[in-house]
Amino acid sequence: CNPDACPYAKGHFDRVNDAVYEIVHKEFGITREVILKYAEKFKVCPFEYCLDISSFVDGIICDYNYVFDPDVRLKRYFADGAKGEYIFLIDEAHNLVPRAREMYSAVLIKEDVLAAKRLVKDKSPRLTRQLERVNKICLEMKRQCEGWQILADADHLVTALTSLFSELEKYMDEYKGSEGREELLDFYFTVRNFLNIYERVDEHYRIYTELTDSGDFKIKLLCVNPIVHIGECLAQGNSSVFFSATLLPIRYYRQLLSNDEEDYTVYVNSPFSQEHRLLLAAADVTSRYTRRNRTEYRKILDYIRQAAEARKGNYIVFFPSYQYMNHVLELLYDGRIGRPDFADGSDAQKLYLQDSGIDWLVQENRMTDAQREDFLKEFEQERENSLVACCVMGGLFSEGIDLKEERLIGAIIVGTGLPMVCTEQEILKGYFDEEEQEGFAFAYQYPGMNKVMQAAGRVIRTAGDKGIILLLDDRFLRNDYRELFPREWDDCRRVTLKTVRQELENFWNRL
Repeated sequence: CNPDACPYAKGHFDRVNDAVYEIVHKEFGITREVILKYAEKFKVCPFEYCLDISSFVDGIICDYNYVFDPDVRLKRYFADGAKGEYIFLIDEAHNLVPRAREMYSAVLIKEDVLAAKRLVKDKSPRLTRQLERVNKICLEMKRQCEGWQILADADHLVTALTSLFSELEKYMDEYKGSEGREELLDFYFTVRNFLNIYERVDEHYRIYTELTDSGDFKIKLLCVNPIVHIGECLAQGNSSVFFSATLLPIRYYRQLLSNDEEDYTVYVNSPFSQEHRLLLAAADVTSRYTRRNRTEYRKILDYIRQAAEARKGNYIVFFPSYQYMNHVLELLYDGRIGRPDFADGSDAQKLYLQDSGIDWLVQENRMTDAQREDFLKEFEQERENSLVACCVMGGLFSEGIDLKEERLIGAIIVGTGLPMVCTEQEILKGYFDEEEQEGFAFAYQYPGMNKVMQAAGRVIRTAGDKGIILLLDDRFLRNDYRELFPREWDDCRRVTLKTVRQELENFWNRL
């Protein structure tokens, strides 16, 4: 920070002690808004102020990365393996494994090396030569790669990157105000992260190269199983509790979150009455790739309409992808002049469409915080028709939203939530097969079912809530999926398009 450019940095340390003393003695829940208010009053840097306050509080609520990410974790508590009297309460723990995989993985893209070379070629011949050396090694790897390829190691590349990083540090010190510095700084951190992660590579990693769809060539250090890293972080405290409404199957999460045989698990029954919830699984529709066609999309649309017409209220439909969602919505505009083009998967869909007594609200791709808030406000509006909000499973609205009572009375879930088949999922599958685990289940089925349960969990948020959950895929009726259901889903009923309306009306009439 530059004190000449920032009035909050200038004299920060002269004022921060008084600011910390006052906020700790006057406030209980110290939120972002409270911190900003006091930071403005005392003219101190809110970020540094926040860190100083944390030393005097009973509990800190933060994102996973402040405890687990090797680059971001709070140094004042965790640097150099320091231990403390900490209890970690880890909410939504089903998300920790994919997040930790991300934190402990690293990627280098060949095209970024060339971009860095263009930024420095007229200023530093030595750095340019180092970049050319790294690029040459990447080029050799690219020639040997058809699609994607797993490597035994990346020692040759890392040796060259180590020399490059040393020269890059000197350059960053010397050319502090040069053009393109921000872009080069990003590359600097990429190289540093790659080298740091390579030191951690063990049997729980896979190193692979890949030619991406965009034409780039990348080398990735993929942390397939982050259990060792998670364990090291947790060992810096006294105790940890992982909790989530969807830690199922328990043995799957136990294997990925805990390597201590003495740790134990608790399955708590749902506190919500099953009488207030109707769970239906459709036997005559599927989202399998081999059956994605106009007929299946029409069935999905018919099921949605049946649900929305059986009782006026707010519903969310969770689709497997934007593309699938757009194919279904396209049917609403059959034969109409000037309909929007939903087939291209664009993010141009706006609030909202109207069709046969139903208001349709559509999630856009890459929504801002303000757009997200506007989207959720629609569930509070008085309206003449049912509201059907179309969202993507695993996206913004399938976790962490709290639509209580009449704000949401139904969730319609299209498909089993299986991740897209891609290089990393296939590597995960191969790793768990080698570990004599169920590779397909670990890489696809369990994470997919977790997304389904999270989406379904939007409906019943309090003891007074009432609503329906409609599972639109015949695979939910198979034993391998029924075994993954939580205990309270033992009353799941089989329906078809011919019988679903009667089941829905019976449920609402009984209530």
